[in-house]
Amino acid sequence: MQEYSRKLDGFELEKTNVFATKEEIESACAMLTAEQERAMRKMQGRIESFARIQKSKMGKVSQKTADGSTSLEFVPVARAGIYVPAGRAPLFSSLFMAAVPARVAGVEEIAVFSPPQKDGKISPIILAAARMCGIEKVCKIGGAQAIGAMAYGIEGLFKPFDVICGPGNAYVSAAKQLACADGIRIDVPAGPSEVLVIANSTANTSFVAADMLAQAEHGSDSATICICTSQETAGEICKELELQLDSLPAKTPVRASIEKWGRVFVAKSIEEAIKAANQIAPEHLELFVKDAKRWLPKVKNAGAVFISTAEAFCDYGMGGGNHILPTSGAAKAWGGVSVQTFGKWMYVEELGAKAQEKLAKTAALLARMEGLEAHARASEIRKLGRGVKKWEK
Repeated sequence: MQEYSRKLDGFELEKTNVFATKEEIESACAMLTAEQERAMRKMQGRIESFARIQKSKMGKVSQKTADGSTSLEFVPVARAGIYVPAGRAPLFSSLFMAAVPARVAGVEEIAVFSPPQKDGKISPIILAAARMCGIEKVCKIGGAQAIGAMAYGIEGLFKPFDVICGPGNAYVSAAKQLACADGIRIDVPAGPSEVLVIANSTANTSFVAADMLAQAEHGSDSATICICTSQETAGEICKELELQLDSLPAKTPVRASIEKWGRVFVAKSIEEAIKAANQIAPEHLELFVKDAKRWLPKVKNAGAVFISTAEAFCDYGMGGGNHILPTSGAAKAWGGVSVQTFGKWMYVEELGAKAQEKLAKTAALLARMEGLEAHARASEIRKLGRGVKKWEK
């Protein structure tokens, strides 16, 4: 941990300086302008509003019969660790995306992990966001080593966390997968970001190009794909990409990302484009087509779908959704972060004594069909009583 912090973050990590101090947090909050704080609070409020609706729909699911009952109950985890990237840009928005639903779910203890700056301090805006979310424990550990710290704990500082949440680069994503293989729960497989736009002749090509460039801004490994339904639309989008690229700051990674991973394809129809999108299973899928809602039932695999709107609004919680989403095709099996990420569904079953006696023979038969004699006897003893030495066959 110390070696990697020194090598990758240029920070001499010690047990005495792992956490941001109260003074550092208060100083960071004081640096915010009133307008900045209002914008952050607005993001927080919109995410929380939708999270509370999610929680309200997650009540106990029960089935009652004459002889007993079975239910599923949502139980929040006790501790959650949140990773917040800050290499090229301090992504404080990701902190809100994780911490807000965690709080609504009922998580009692939340800690933030983020790489320190050259001065050994956490980005002030990340510290301010943590304070807004009621989090006082902010750890100066970044990269894959932060995932290791959350997964396995650090003796004398904190125990392993029940859930690890937050986006990151390819190394962070790989570390989360390794932790998951050890039985540690993670939010989603979330690595380099990606967007796929489906556009037909009705699309605003300026909007499409702007959204592709916005996604490319996440880094030179971010994929930006557009599937058009005509050569003409594809050509217009390519022209817009060049036009808007030339107006961006020189130091941006956007051009490198577009040149490496930016692609504009032409499909025969919207149906063919959606079929391709389902195979790719993108993190973000934007539909810039006429009557976009009509095509939504055909979309099967995507982290999030945007109907004629910018994914950038999602990045800052303007719709109340979440931007921590599965990448690299994982959307075929995973969904994005939500209140459910921070809890689990627990079964509770009850059978009356008479019901157990009535069902014992059936359960025992099924157990013996699988060759599990002890299971059979555990069922039969409910009917035969204590101390029985003769078992039904």
